[in-house]
Amino acid sequence: MKTLLLALAVVAFMCLDSVYPLNCFQCNRETWWKCSEAKRCRLGNKCYNLYNSDGKWTVKGCAQTCPTAGPDERVKCCYISECNRY
Repeated sequence: MKTLLLALAVVAFMCLDSVYPLNCFQCNRETWWKCSEAKRCRLGNKCYNLYNSDGKWTVKGCAQTCPTAGPDERVKCCYISECNRY
């Protein structure tokens, strides 16, 4: 019984991070160059960066699911606070 209780405590401790919302940088195509402060996202969201192929802009934000890249774009999703800084 003590072993089970200890195992549950370890699992709960390891999952604590997933209980809190992430802080993600959020900016659009017009404001990407001054995206300097992370904002709190909804619980369960992940951070993302959406890049265009020639590097002229980057969209940053948070979403429930990772966005789909369009033609000449690429997407990077991440799962810890402020992971979409660069």
